[in-house]
Amino acid sequence: MKLEFSNILIYGLGLMGASLSLALKKKGVSAPITGVVSSAKSKTKGQSLKSADQILTSEEFSSTRSWKDYDFIIFGIPVDLTVKLISELPTDFSGIITDLGSTKKEIIRAVETRFPFEHNYISSHPMCGSEESGLEFANSSLYEGRLCILTSPKNAKPGVQDRLKNFWRFVGTTTIEISAEEHDSILSYLSHSPHILSSIMADWAANQKTVKRYTDLSPIPLNGGGFRDMTRIAGSNPKMWAAIFDSNQDEIFRSLSDFRDRLDIILEKLNPKNTLDPKEWERFMEISRRSRDFILKNQDDSKKN
Repeated sequence: MKLEFSNILIYGLGLMGASLSLALKKKGVSAPITGVVSSAKSKTKGQSLKSADQILTSEEFSSTRSWKDYDFIIFGIPVDLTVKLISELPTDFSGIITDLGSTKKEIIRAVETRFPFEHNYISSHPMCGSEESGLEFANSSLYEGRLCILTSPKNAKPGVQDRLKNFWRFVGTTTIEISAEEHDSILSYLSHSPHILSSIMADWAANQKTVKRYTDLSPIPLNGGGFRDMTRIAGSNPKMWAAIFDSNQDEIFRSLSDFRDRLDIILEKLNPKNTLDPKEWERFMEISRRSRDFILKNQDDSKKN
């Protein structure tokens, strides 16, 4: 498969943007790739790691380049910044535009406001993040075998989605089409709320007096693998996740309210005034095991995040 683009812009060379650039070069893409970063420090780091063919700071890009210099633009920045830049795009832009945003309703709303006529923007969400962040953690294989969700705004031109599907297939992902509303609801259950719960769990345990005391005294970690696995994502980029929580507040509130209702049921069963039924707990754990197997049924253990 050959890509038809002649000049690619990845605006945001964080983990995902830099990994995408490396993946394209690994697969032999000849089109030059320009990466935009937020600071001179990141530019120097990106140049040393050869994260893109050319790397510019956002200030350098604004003063020396035009969006129309490129025929494929990929936003690899937080949702709030993506929304801001969408409002600055030329309305007669003829190239393809996408993003790697973790929420979609605000992005789609911004696209439909900026382009109330036919356009070439379709939003993407490759499901391949990590608790690590920054271009120094970029991996050319990050996208291989992963799922990429595509969300189409109103008035997207016929054929744009097929071109974007071909692009993601070239990178190594499988695509699925989901609306902005459904995307944000699904991700609140499978990603956003779990991040909050993971963070709560880490803080909850670390501030329990006895846990804290013996964690300080123990020569090796007290915790088992379960706690480590459930709190791994609590180490994710705080700034990035704050932006995600802000852009999907309503759906996260709904999903956590649902979680609280289920937790209240469990707490009532655990109330010391009640008698525990071992068989009921066995059924609960069996149902939970089947639910997990269902959610992860197509997921390769080596690619879980």
